[in-house]
Amino acid sequence: MKKIFTLALIVIFGASLAKSVFAMSSLEAVYAARPDLQKAFDLTEQHEAIVGSGAGFLMNLEDWARQYGWQTHPELASYKPTVKAPSNSPSARGNGTDAITGGGLTVQPKVTAAKYIVIDDASGKILAERKAGESWPIASITKLMTIGLALDSGLDVGGVGDVRTSDEVGGARLNVVNGTKFTTRDLLAATLVGSANNAANAVVRLTGLTKVDFVTAMNDRAVELGLAQTQFVDPTGIELGNVSTAREVAYFAKKAFDNENIRHFVGSSRVHLAALNDANYVRDITNTNWMLYNSAYADVYVTAGKTGFLNESGWNAVVQLHPMSDKDNRRSLTVVVFGAASRRDSFDDIAVLARSTWQNFSW
Repeated sequence: MKKIFTLALIVIFGASLAKSVFAMSSLEAVYAARPDLQKAFDLTEQHEAIVGSGAGFLMNLEDWARQYGWQTHPELASYKPTVKAPSNSPSARGNGTDAITGGGLTVQPKVTAAKYIVIDDASGKILAERKAGESWPIASITKLMTIGLALDSGLDVGGVGDVRTSDEVGGARLNVVNGTKFTTRDLLAATLVGSANNAANAVVRLTGLTKVDFVTAMNDRAVELGLAQTQFVDPTGIELGNVSTAREVAYFAKKAFDNENIRHFVGSSRVHLAALNDANYVRDITNTNWMLYNSAYADVYVTAGKTGFLNESGWNAVVQLHPMSDKDNRRSLTVVVFGAASRRDSFDDIAVLARSTWQNFSW
């Protein structure tokens, strides 16, 4: 009787285990069978990348599956991106022991940037990168997170705000006296087009949060997005403590660019500002992103972008662009460069990376 009971338990347990394994997703099953993946991605539901591990510039386990996993695990075929790599492109290696990260352009283009990444917008496929998982001061690229969070918090885009002396932190600014009023849309324009730090702080005040609380909310948003190496200490980017990686900037910038209010300004070559209580303050502000209007980049169509500079970080930029001849945005890329030698070099680097990618990959 005891043997029969034991056998029944084994059958029940075995059936339960089989059902559990069957119900497990293909990606979860691969994760369970790969100790290297377990060391690179944590045990949370999203399996976020572990900082300093073999995950490198990847965001989470699903990101690994899209970038590399499908190449060595047939059961992950659904993660295969639509962009096609050339035949000489490096691929993941081994049978179940492949490198967690790898691939991209075989010949690295010559650029001045210390770090960069190139991502296909449609599939999320990383097509080229250099040190894209290493932290870097991102300067005014910070403002994409600032304005995105302000808009998500319910900022009244049709409202009015003022710029105060207390908003001053140095760097790029609106040269106005204390209490100069603008429409909220003009403050957004000044922040995203002219990268004015005092305008960014004015926008933060309009949310009703203190600067300290707003920065806390920025860091909370970074955690929500799985940006493990992104940290903010102020809303403008003037502080060196605002850091991220090329991979993570590409991720949150793309989300910011999806917001129509942000996209309008970061894709505008020039905006017109007029103070509401000072008839003498009327300005046309040109975008800090030269790629929107400089003839050197006439072969590309820039849909969005943001720049950032600090003496300590060099010239940084994130730009979304596609070939001018590409009418359906099919080959749209997001390119991030950190630490370029000059402002001009930052845009030249982006152009070189984009052109090289379009030449060496097919869609």
